[in-house]
Amino acid sequence: MKLVFMLFVLVVIAPAALSRAVQYDFGVYLDGKRIGEHTFVVEPTTGGGYTVQSDARFEVKVLMVPLYRYRHTAHEVWEGGCLQSISSSTMVNGRESALRGSLQADGFALEVEEAGAVESRSLPGCVATFAYWDAATLQQQERLLNSQTGAYEPVTFNRESAGRVAINSEKFVINLEYAADQWRGLSTLRDGRRLEYRFESPV
Repeated sequence: MKLVFMLFVLVVIAPAALSRAVQYDFGVYLDGKRIGEHTFVVEPTTGGGYTVQSDARFEVKVLMVPLYRYRHTAHEVWEGGCLQSISSSTMVNGRESALRGSLQADGFALEVEEAGAVESRSLPGCVATFAYWDAATLQQQERLLNSQTGAYEPVTFNRESAGRVAINSEKFVINLEYAADQWRGLSTLRDGRRLEYRFESPV
């Protein structure tokens, strides 16, 4: 189950026309049953970039007994279509991990901390996370950064119709849904289980 949720640490890139903070709320469902929510706040900065605050809370119960608890928060700063900095914290069944990164002169410096150990990584200068909300920016990428694990995943894209785009990797397929170019849903099958994000608030 842990692998399922790690795929859906969502990050948003705001369009250039955004002039005010916008909040997006998604209900999260596992095999049709609501297990939590994921909220995003996208806010323009005075320098022409954007910040994104992401907060997720999931809980899976069996016979009313909590089996899986997931908490994730992330804060990102974007400018010129590239990630400038990122910080995230995650708790899975009481086990904590964290990620920190920032753009440097020689590339994007990343640190991933788990179980008291810190791993440093160096990525290219212009890094993008899983920008589901901005389909145009998303589909320009050949790799996407997972803001929980620090994995820098090679990906390809299939536009299945005007309102559907699929992200493909060796590990997963993520199906995205859009209406009038606005992100409205997400789903995947993993280990025989279906995980969905359902849009629940107006733009």
